[in-house]
Amino acid sequence: MLKAMVFDLDGTLTVLTLPLEEMRKDTKEYYHARGLPPGVFDQSDGISSSTMKAKSYFLSHGMTISDWERMEAEVDLMLSEYEGSVAGEARVIEGALETVRKVRERGLKTAILTNNGRFAVDIMLKVIPLEDLFDIIQTRNESPTPKPYPDGLRTIVRNLRVRSSQVVYVGDASIDGAAASRAGIEFWGVTTGETDRKTLISAGAKVVVSSLDGILPIVDSRLSKRRG
Repeated sequence: MLKAMVFDLDGTLTVLTLPLEEMRKDTKEYYHARGLPPGVFDQSDGISSSTMKAKSYFLSHGMTISDWERMEAEVDLMLSEYEGSVAGEARVIEGALETVRKVRERGLKTAILTNNGRFAVDIMLKVIPLEDLFDIIQTRNESPTPKPYPDGLRTIVRNLRVRSSQVVYVGDASIDGAAASRAGIEFWGVTTGETDRKTLISAGAKVVVSSLDGILPIVDSRLSKRRG
């Protein structure tokens, strides 16, 4: 019984402009510069998984929690600077907000879960009118651990007062699928961001669309089954 839809932001609702590869590279280099040995990271590690691996290593080698939190805050500031530099130029993917509006007209709750920080998202909210279309807009700063970890989705499910089985998460990246799978939430992929159809299916997508409005017939089908 579908009751809510949660959406990623960059690449799903807004045009992807973040220099993600540079951000991933700088994150890894930051931890290496502070003593993380080579070989801890895999080439496929993104920002979140790199940070969690670094945390595990440093805490198991004598670093205190307070020292780790200071290090993590420095990484967050670095990422926020990247995000903030492009947030004021954010652009909506054509038709994306109209699709969300139609989802809400069908009686579903809607939310955003993004790995962007609150600093950048608050800048984007001054440019793009998102607040009236979403019950919750949650950034990495409000999630216990960001995607691909499931904590953010679990927090949203709890705050929307629905069950995981009643939610679909829509995103454009493999980490979106990983977070959804770990949270027990169905994942739908959209190829408007950084990931192709084949990769999204490999990441667990039950549905893959080429533009966000492609989800509407599927939503209608799910809702008609509910009414039936």
